[in-house]
Amino acid sequence: MIAILIFQKTNQPSIALTEEWTAIQVIDGDSITIRQTDGSQMSIELCGIDAPEVKQDEVPGQPLANEAKQKLLNLVAAADNQLMIVPVAKDSDGRTVAEVMAHGRGEAEISFQEELLKNGLARTRNSSVECPNQLAFEQAQDIAKASKLGIWNQSNLERH
Repeated sequence: MIAILIFQKTNQPSIALTEEWTAIQVIDGDSITIRQTDGSQMSIELCGIDAPEVKQDEVPGQPLANEAKQKLLNLVAAADNQLMIVPVAKDSDGRTVAEVMAHGRGEAEISFQEELLKNGLARTRNSSVECPNQLAFEQAQDIAKASKLGIWNQSNLERH
């Protein structure tokens, strides 16, 4: 009886963190569509970062948008599309805002946000949503800034 009461009180989102999620589409450098083993799908916005936007319809893409999307595609492929999702909130479009990770090869988890930030393919986003690893994200961005990588490269800054 106690277990039932605790379960009812927690009212957690219907995202099972212990189950494998499969990436089925990379939308751009900070958005992924995932599917759970039961077939349910969800749009994920990577928490704490903002990657350059890809071209949509008549709106031109931002510099490095394709590179950011390709980096995310590579991270997903390296993880065999099996992702760990840590939900944080819902955004105004109804997407789940989450930290996205994958098991590393014999090492700790690989944070997709940190990888994009370290390579200068995204910047940290200040919003009301607080990501659990925000400090690590800021440190990853500092690495890219110091190395003048990606969006922090002077020639790319002039195009913004």
